[in-house]
Amino acid sequence: MGFVDFVDFEKPDLNKLSRFPIEALPPVLGDYARAISESLQVSEDMATVAVLGVVSLSAMGNFYIEPKTDWVEPLNLYILITARPSERKTPVLKEVSAPVYEYVKEENQRRRPLYDRYLTQKKILENKVSNLISTASKVSKEKKPAASMFDVFDAQQELSNLEEVTLLKLIVDDITPEAMVKVMKENDEKIAMVTAEGGVFGMLAGRYSTQPNMDIFLKAYAGEPYCSDRMGRTGEALDHPLLSLLLMVQPKVLQDALENRDFRERGLMARFLYSLPPSRVGNRVYDSKPIPKELRTAYNQLIKDLLSIGENREWQQENTLIHLSDEAYQISKEFFNEIEQKMAEDYEEIEDWAGKYHGQTMRIAGLLHVVKYRLGAANVILEGQTMKEAIQIGRYFLECAMAAFRLSGIAESQEEKDAKYLMKKIDSFYDEQNPQNPQKLKIRDLHYICKGHFKTKEDMQPGLDMLVERGFIRIIKKQNKKAGRPPEFIEVNPEYWKSKEMIDFS
Repeated sequence: MGFVDFVDFEKPDLNKLSRFPIEALPPVLGDYARAISESLQVSEDMATVAVLGVVSLSAMGNFYIEPKTDWVEPLNLYILITARPSERKTPVLKEVSAPVYEYVKEENQRRRPLYDRYLTQKKILENKVSNLISTASKVSKEKKPAASMFDVFDAQQELSNLEEVTLLKLIVDDITPEAMVKVMKENDEKIAMVTAEGGVFGMLAGRYSTQPNMDIFLKAYAGEPYCSDRMGRTGEALDHPLLSLLLMVQPKVLQDALENRDFRERGLMARFLYSLPPSRVGNRVYDSKPIPKELRTAYNQLIKDLLSIGENREWQQENTLIHLSDEAYQISKEFFNEIEQKMAEDYEEIEDWAGKYHGQTMRIAGLLHVVKYRLGAANVILEGQTMKEAIQIGRYFLECAMAAFRLSGIAESQEEKDAKYLMKKIDSFYDEQNPQNPQKLKIRDLHYICKGHFKTKEDMQPGLDMLVERGFIRIIKKQNKKAGRPPEFIEVNPEYWKSKEMIDFS
C-alpha cells in the first residue's frame, strides 16, 4: 500500500491573524499608537496594546465597571505581548510609560517635605513611647513610677494616629512577590509591572525559591483580599490589592509559561490578554517620521489626568462605579450568550481563558469610557457604541489567545501531541542513519526509543494512525521465513523530507 497524500499539521500563521482594531480606540490613543509604530518601526499591534496596558495601570483602583447588579470588575489588565529580541520592545515600553515616570517624579517632589516631616514625627513619637515605657517600669524615691501606663497608652495612640506619608511608586520591574506586596502596601494597594523581560515567570516557577508565591498575582487580578503568613516572616495583609501587568517577552517565554502545569492549573495564564504582533524586521526604514509633539502631549496629559484622579481631594472615592446604558447592557448580554454557547465546543481547549473573556471585555469597555470622560466617568453611563468597540478589541484578544494556546500545543488533542512526538523520534532515527547503510525502523524499536513516554506499543497506536492518515509515514509488514508474527517497519513519505524545513514540531 502506498502513502496517502501528505497533509502537514496545522499551525497558526501569525501573519494571518487579524490586526488590532485601532479604529475602536479613542483618537488620543489610536493616533498616538500609530505614530509610535511609524517612528519606532514596530507593529501597530505592539504599540497599541502597550498603550492600552498603560491606560489600565493609570485607571485601576479609581474606577470599576458594573456590567450588571452584583457584578463589578476592576479595570486592571494582565497583558502579554510577544516579540523577538530585535523588535524594539524596550523603546516601545519606555515611550508609552514615560508620562507615568514623569508623574511619579513630580508627585514625589511635592511629597518630599511632607515625607521627611512624617519620618521625623514618627521617630520622635517612637522614642517618646520607648522612653515612657522605660520610665514607667522604674520606681522613684516615692515608690511611684515616673510615668504611668496611661501615659504610655496616650503616646502609643498618638503614634497610631499619625497619618502615614509615603513616596509614590507605580511601576516595578525586577521584584519578588514578597517585595511587591510591601510596595503595594505603601501605594494604596496598587502596583504595575512593566518589563521587556520574562523573568517573572521564572521566579513564579520557583527558579529562585523553593516556595514561589503566586498568590498575589492571582488575587490582585480581581482585587481579592490577600494575607501572607509564612514561618519566619512578618505577615502582610491587603484588603483590595490590584496589579496591572504589561509584559513584552520572547515567544519561547510565552510557550514555556503556557506549558507550565502549575501556571495553567491555578489559572495564572487564563488571566492574560495575549498579543502576537507581526514582525517588521527586514522591512523597517531608517528615515521614519518622529512622533508629532501634539500627539505625545495629548497622550501624556491623559495618563497624568488618570493618575491624578486618586489624588484629587474633591473626588469622592465612593463615586467609582461605571454603569451601562440600556443599549450597552443589551449588547453585553448578547455577547455573553454568544460566548456561553461556544464554551463546550469552540472554546473547549481554552475554557479557562474563555471563562474570563466576557469580564476582560467589560474591563476594556470601562477603560475606553474612562479615557473619554476621565474624572467624570462615573457620572456618565457607558454608551452602546463604547461597548461595541470594546467587543471588537475583545475579539482580537480571543483570536490571539487561541493562536497562542495552539502554538504551545495546549489546544491539541492527545492523539496529535502523540503523533508529533513520534514523528520527532522517527525523524531523529533517520537523521542518525549512515547514508551508505540505511536501516528500516521497526515499530518495536520505535517503542524502545520512546521508552518512558508510552507504557506499551498499543499506547503509540493512535499517534501512529494519525501519522499514517496524514501521509507522514506508512507501515509495512515484512514477511520472513521464521514462524511468528511478521515484523512491522516504518517508512517515511518522501514528501515529508521535501518539506521538512517548513515543519516545526516544537
